[in-house]
Amino acid sequence: MPYAAPSGDDSLRPRILREQVAASAGGGLRPRKSRAEASGPSAPAAMAVAAVAAVLAALGGALWLAARRFVGPSVQRLHGGAVSGLMHGKTVLITGANSGLGRATAAELLRLGARVIMGCRDRARAEEAAGQLRRELLQAGDPGPGPDAGGAGELIVKELDLASLRSVRAFCQEMLQEEPRLDVLINNAGIFQCPYMKTEDGFEMQFGVNHLGHFLLTNLLLGLLKSSAPSRIVVVSSKLYKYGDINFEDLNSEQSYNKSFCYSRSKLANILFTRELARRLEGTNVTVNVLHPGIVRTNLGRHIHIPLLVKPLFNLVSWAFFKTPAEGAQTSIYLASSPEVEGVSGKYFGDCKEEELLPKAMDESVARKLWDISEVMVGILK
Repeated sequence: MPYAAPSGDDSLRPRILREQVAASAGGGLRPRKSRAEASGPSAPAAMAVAAVAAVLAALGGALWLAARRFVGPSVQRLHGGAVSGLMHGKTVLITGANSGLGRATAAELLRLGARVIMGCRDRARAEEAAGQLRRELLQAGDPGPGPDAGGAGELIVKELDLASLRSVRAFCQEMLQEEPRLDVLINNAGIFQCPYMKTEDGFEMQFGVNHLGHFLLTNLLLGLLKSSAPSRIVVVSSKLYKYGDINFEDLNSEQSYNKSFCYSRSKLANILFTRELARRLEGTNVTVNVLHPGIVRTNLGRHIHIPLLVKPLFNLVSWAFFKTPAEGAQTSIYLASSPEVEGVSGKYFGDCKEEELLPKAMDESVARKLWDISEVMVGILK
């Protein structure tokens, strides 16, 4: 009996007739394929393919990050290499030398024969770091302190709290009484994006430590640096200076506080201070230069909160893209020791090369005004 399509759906007739022909040839109606079957592999198979692709992508990314980590940093090394004994007979003061950039800078200058003074807030931690540095030198086979130019230098720990002007003054008084010379001062210590808090003297913490503490320290040691000339001052700033400005109406951030902006302001102040100091030191044979170390894996960001779930990714990225402390310290070491920058002053460096500054970091009138106000804030002028 002929198959009749339901009325009102004549469009189905050609397809139904084809199915009848196929059924008569094959012994019955063929079941129609499901939409999933018609479209390709099953869902589990597709998921397996996606998982394999994800693993391959992750492995590829990891290999790329590893290559970036181990190949990239080679350009960051000290220009011309480091010569053992280069700093023999020179005394170097490094603030914040118990960890991070400061510790790495101390380690290298010590290896070059310098007599390194670690100016640190926490004396116990500084003594511990000093002990580790001495053991590392012995393990590396470097000779201990001695009269030969090839020997490693001496390491001294002194207490210095840059958040206390009283501590800075006491430290400098001790330096002037005990040290006959000072060849290099490295203003390295800093605090990064902390919650709002004040120093012992009532200054906003980042501006107080990063700028004012070092401002007073440098001024009180200038006489010793001049009598030791040729001598050098090295100031550690940051690329983040670009996001700061000097608001003379609210230097202490009492009207408003943004921890990121205040850090950038303190780093801009470092640069303005360096340039004004270079102008004042012309003809003294004491040079001063400022640098940015790049993005470095240190404990400087201890006040930054990173969500727990994001930390593994952040650690991977920082491992791949951030400098190690030893790499980040290269420009500090270069400016402290290299003959290439002898006589160079008032310049801004990164990766052991001079770099350009934004106009706001070269404003001489702002630099002079900041200097004058800083003198009053720290009590140099009443």
